[in-house]
Amino acid sequence: MLSRERFAWVWLTALAVVFALYFAYVSVNADAVATLHMGQRIGLLAMALGALGIIAAVAYLVTRERDEEGRLVPADERDRRIEARASMYAYYVLMAGIILVGCVMPFTTGGWTIVHTTLLAIAASEFVHSGLIIHGYRRGLRV
Repeated sequence: MLSRERFAWVWLTALAVVFALYFAYVSVNADAVATLHMGQRIGLLAMALGALGIIAAVAYLVTRERDEEGRLVPADERDRRIEARASMYAYYVLMAGIILVGCVMPFTTGGWTIVHTTLLAIAASEFVHSGLIIHGYRRGLRV
């Protein structure tokens, strides 16, 4: 398994676990979370996003591919094409979510519902991005 595919697997798993735990906690304890003041809510969100940041940093350091001399292996044409395709579709997912959040939700809901929907749109686009990278390395590119 190539290093970029390994990182995509780790990132996909981390996204699924961290956001599942965060959204499960927020939805199960909705009454308790609603009573928290702004700083505590931001702290709760910062813990989840901080955990993702730590996981990403460690995964990047562990999964980097090096040659015999210890230099990082640069991305080749296939890697760049897989990344470009995955980024394109992830961008579409992100834009759909942000249009929902920015153009529809301000007229129907507010507050932390918008924050959580934005976070979900970002997580969905990252999920699509990592999934398509894995798919690209597993199945190859179809032009």
